[in-house]
Amino acid sequence: MITIDIKEKFFKDIKILENIKIFVNEGEFLSIIGPSGCGKTTLLNIASSLDKDFKGKVNISSSNIGFVFQDHRLIPWLTIKENLLIISKDKDINQINELLKLVGLNDILDVYPKNLSGGMSRRVSFVRAFINKPKVIFLDEPFISLDYPTATALKKDFLTLCKKFNTTVILVTHDLSEAIYLSNRILFFSKNPANQILEYENSNNQEFNLKKIDELKNQILETYPNILEGFLCKRLF
Repeated sequence: MITIDIKEKFFKDIKILENIKIFVNEGEFLSIIGPSGCGKTTLLNIASSLDKDFKGKVNISSSNIGFVFQDHRLIPWLTIKENLLIISKDKDINQINELLKLVGLNDILDVYPKNLSGGMSRRVSFVRAFINKPKVIFLDEPFISLDYPTATALKKDFLTLCKKFNTTVILVTHDLSEAIYLSNRILFFSKNPANQILEYENSNNQEFNLKKIDELKNQILETYPNILEGFLCKRLF
């Protein structure tokens, strides 16, 4: 479904990424974790063709992709209806209403973004990402800066949409608990130049079970205590 082969990526004279090889199956949810500034967002930009200045190649079996950023990026002078219709290929207001209701939003089509809460705005951005039934969605820390209850509810809504459309997802995040909850598989990256240092097959099965999520998180950090800082070194005792 998705093959990413980045031999190297520079920003000015600094090598950001090297020897990145990622394959993602259809319908899989992959998370990427690495230290701040290691190039996770750059990787997403390359994978989604927003950045073509690199050595290597990216193959995605569908051109129908979506992208969710760290902020909602709704156009402030357009209503929610106008924001969504401008993206929609079918211009189907019934489908738009169906998706909004699926994430718990009703009667907001004529509302402007400034009148929505942060959580509501982020839900609209998710609907926008799914509105053309994408085969692939890239997520750049979309739950960041939200309070815990709002972020948790949004994650559940997002998984509902993923299952409805059988979407393949790549998420970059700093939050290991988040990755364990949402992902089928997690890739851990090193510091610059970033490359993969650990691949983790996740047994959580996208269940919101805090006890199990904490157990898996503790197992990872007990085995690899410096993995979140980008170092792969096992605990020896």
